[in-house]
Amino acid sequence: MSTKTMTRKAIHAYQAGNHIEALKQVEKAREAGMLSVELLEIGAQSALATGDLNRALQFIEAVIHQAGATVQRAMFYGDLLTRLGRLQAAADVFQQVIRQQDANPIAWKGLANCLFKAGDWERARAAYSAVVERAPKDLEAKAFLANCILKTGASGGAAAILADVVRDAPDYAMAGVWYAEALRRSGRVEEAIPYLERWESHAEVGGLAKRLLVACWMSIEDYEPVQSVLEPLIRSNPDDPELMILHARWLAVEGQRDESQSVMKRMLKHHPDQFGAWSPYLDTCKQPLDGEMAAMLFDACSRAEQRSDLRDKGAMYFAVARQHQLAGNRDAEMQALVSANRAMAKLSPSDTHKNAGYGQRIIRCYPSSVISANDADDTAFAPVFILALPRSGTTLLEQALGRHHATVGAGEAGFASEAWHAVTGNWAIISNPESHEKLDAKGLEKFRGAFLSAVSKAGLDQGKIMIHKGINNHKIAGLLAAAFPKARFVALSRSPLDVAYGCFRQNFEFQPFSFTVEGIASEIATYQRNVQWWQQQLGETRLYSTRYEALVDDFEGELRALLAWLDLPWDKNCMDFARASRVGTASMNQVREGVFTTAVNKVSDYGDLFSPFAEALKQEGVIL
Repeated sequence: MSTKTMTRKAIHAYQAGNHIEALKQVEKAREAGMLSVELLEIGAQSALATGDLNRALQFIEAVIHQAGATVQRAMFYGDLLTRLGRLQAAADVFQQVIRQQDANPIAWKGLANCLFKAGDWERARAAYSAVVERAPKDLEAKAFLANCILKTGASGGAAAILADVVRDAPDYAMAGVWYAEALRRSGRVEEAIPYLERWESHAEVGGLAKRLLVACWMSIEDYEPVQSVLEPLIRSNPDDPELMILHARWLAVEGQRDESQSVMKRMLKHHPDQFGAWSPYLDTCKQPLDGEMAAMLFDACSRAEQRSDLRDKGAMYFAVARQHQLAGNRDAEMQALVSANRAMAKLSPSDTHKNAGYGQRIIRCYPSSVISANDADDTAFAPVFILALPRSGTTLLEQALGRHHATVGAGEAGFASEAWHAVTGNWAIISNPESHEKLDAKGLEKFRGAFLSAVSKAGLDQGKIMIHKGINNHKIAGLLAAAFPKARFVALSRSPLDVAYGCFRQNFEFQPFSFTVEGIASEIATYQRNVQWWQQQLGETRLYSTRYEALVDDFEGELRALLAWLDLPWDKNCMDFARASRVGTASMNQVREGVFTTAVNKVSDYGDLFSPFAEALKQEGVIL
């Protein structure tokens, strides 16, 4: 049989989609010593189609050796190398093409894919940007660009890009899940959940969607659906490190602290580069790690330092700081905290002055005249909103009040954001003062209805007093007071320096103010100004003030006084919160320990190490 006949048969089989037959014809030609460049190329394409990547690679290398590397052949070659995991060789091929054809978006995309698979997020981000610049309609490149931004920059920027992608390609499942993750990382958890629910049964991305759903539910303390989704995942993948982390978190929520710690330790021994797990693990420890685990911690931190993922760097330095704290090494702890917060501040920059300005504009929209003008509400809904900064004891107070027979705890549920979105189409309730300035009686009524709908959807008994502890409540207390005339407010304050320490040592990704000294000082100053404003606008009948230090010094006495102000009888169950509480926030470990005073004046242990905070707070006019 002639080469021409073999070639014709191979072409016919290839065009008919019969790749196995095409390969047979190519092999016959090889045995007869009659392989042509055309047959080699057919062999390469057919081998790829059948999944035989190594065979395809041999064919295309033979083509290039005999006939030279055209751009098309080089691209095919680079793609095969990428699929085979030979990423450096593939990147070299794509870079050669780019040197010849800089405007070629496919070559740039090939390079970007190599870098992405290698975990080189910064360079992958630059390469995907080059693709989008040359091919603006390449939605896949946009999605991967956003994913790189999610790993190296602000989550909000990634969410903005992915919002366009899911709008233009609503059936692009991976983009939908990535968009949800960007929303979650931006603190917009309620927005993320519907996207994840849409894709949780998808064959390709359903597993990831379910994992993220569990993380979302736990972060907003919506525990009802967690177990039914998490347990089947764990049974199917018992050694999956990410699922082990979620399992450990769930055990901690359920109060099984020792079991949670055991699961996390076992996971880290086998997967030490699960960087985000080290800090939660160390938060459960009472003593510093020693021996093997300590060495693994510091080695993992060194590896994270070499990566471009700022979250990994931040997570590991927070973990190292906790190790030094447990060991009593204050200088080393502060050095690690500075490194951790520096990485996170770069990831999630915060405009301190702009945010403070927004806050002032918002609270001024709700003077007493506006609040009292909307007191016609005849519903029985009489919630209690706790106004406080992070690390001020809000979980302690909310859990204790929530154990009363006449109340129900709502944690930090985003009812207000959900209602605000229903009214304005915007989820950002504290960063768009214009919407507050335009809010009229009709809009306020719509806000009230949407809020109550969200409460009902969450399964909370509206016949009981809802206790809500959202850390942004002090910024929107006027809106809440106007919407719910029977609502009351508890201002819980704490020593500013202790709050500053608590924020600086905690990885609050959703609260980027906490990553800089200036941001923390500004937030504390904002809180003090806001509470003074609400004291004037709400008066003593609607606003009760207490302090964390007084609460932990005489917990029962302070709680009795607060319950009396709320016209509620004493309920001894309020003192049993530590055993009965389900907590999924950063305070989960502390609240299990009940009431303790060791966190009062904690910064005194650090001497001059906290002088930058004291100075920044004084400059902001904070009363220390």
